[in-house]
Amino acid sequence: MSVIISLVIVILGGFSAIRIILGLLLANIHQIIYLTKVRREKYAPLVSVIIPAYNDEKTIVACVSSVMKQTYLNRQVIIVNDGSDDATKNILDSINKKIYSSNSVKRLFEDSIPYKERFIIVNQPNSGKSIALNNGIKNYAKGELITVLDADSELKPNFLANMINHFQSTNVVAVAANVRIKRALNLIELVQYIEYLVGYQLKSSEQMLNLEYIIGGIGSTFRRTIMEAVNLYDTDTVTEDIDLTMKLLRKFGNTSYKFCYAFDCVVSTPAVHNFRQLIKQRYRWKFGRFRALIKHRKLIFNKKLNLYSITLSWWKLPKVFFEEFLLLIEPVILIWMSIIIFIHCDFSIIFSILIIYFIFAIDTIIVESISTKVKLKLTLVSPFTYLFLYIINIVDFICLVRCIANFREILLKKGHSKWTHVER
Repeated sequence: MSVIISLVIVILGGFSAIRIILGLLLANIHQIIYLTKVRREKYAPLVSVIIPAYNDEKTIVACVSSVMKQTYLNRQVIIVNDGSDDATKNILDSINKKIYSSNSVKRLFEDSIPYKERFIIVNQPNSGKSIALNNGIKNYAKGELITVLDADSELKPNFLANMINHFQSTNVVAVAANVRIKRALNLIELVQYIEYLVGYQLKSSEQMLNLEYIIGGIGSTFRRTIMEAVNLYDTDTVTEDIDLTMKLLRKFGNTSYKFCYAFDCVVSTPAVHNFRQLIKQRYRWKFGRFRALIKHRKLIFNKKLNLYSITLSWWKLPKVFFEEFLLLIEPVILIWMSIIIFIHCDFSIIFSILIIYFIFAIDTIIVESISTKVKLKLTLVSPFTYLFLYIINIVDFICLVRCIANFREILLKKGHSKWTHVER
């Protein structure tokens, strides 16, 4: 039995190393191919930026400001205030008055749509995030492309200008953005900063293998006609972004249509401040992903290979459940591995894992467009990358146990896309 467990540990460790190395290689290849092929002049569609907001008085000004500072002017901004009971509405009214009274709307937008439709604030009764998004898209959006932005996040100035380049091919229907943590002031925030940095580096490899199935809600961009074809966002989910992506995949497949990742479209979001709030956030994510996978289970092991890629239907989606199983038994594997290491006084496995993740982190940091000061700080802590990411593993394990305990709720078809703010 001990030999079997030891063999499993070696196989899993080797698989993890190969996955990281192959992922980095494919990610770099994808970025090089994209940068050599992209055309930058011919395609200039109207982009409607939809910002759903609920009690975002602390962040809404910076969020809207980041959109107004975009270098790409053929855009429309729609902010849907979902019945906020703080100062959000008053702040938005002030922004609206300032923009129109100073004629900023003429300078900051192109004339492709009527004057009063370029910057719109919608106030509605509190109904949930999905309904707020649907209201903004269905009743106010005029753009060929829809960019969805959380009210606590900020776009880099060239975000929209870079994003439209990813839609030059007409078979591209949805593109995920490159999400970054704004700043890290404590250990938990630093863990998230590094997690996002290295995690999103691997998303380019997912596009190369055609297995992207989550177009995240922060900065995600879609063709409006494609969204309308599936009746926009469902309201029976706690993770509307995952659910929408899988609904689009079911409808259109991913062989003729493409779901992509834009490494050059950077959007920043605040970190969760403490361990308890991180668990709250990640539990919602895991709960919602399980519900979406069960709801759209026909995607898994689907035999319509002309519609769904083998890498998605027969590899990526089934692997999600396998990885959750491995996470569940990980404490047993970890304990056994520790016993073997101390009995034989062989720490080569630990050192190998630390070195692989250190190289992974350094490779990611080098190509990042961040200040030299931040790069230096990240380089100094990069030897601890695996240990930092293991904190996320612990959070995921706790959330998985909670999901198993509440599996009946996951199986229920009823639900509501309500706001679940965490402390930031």
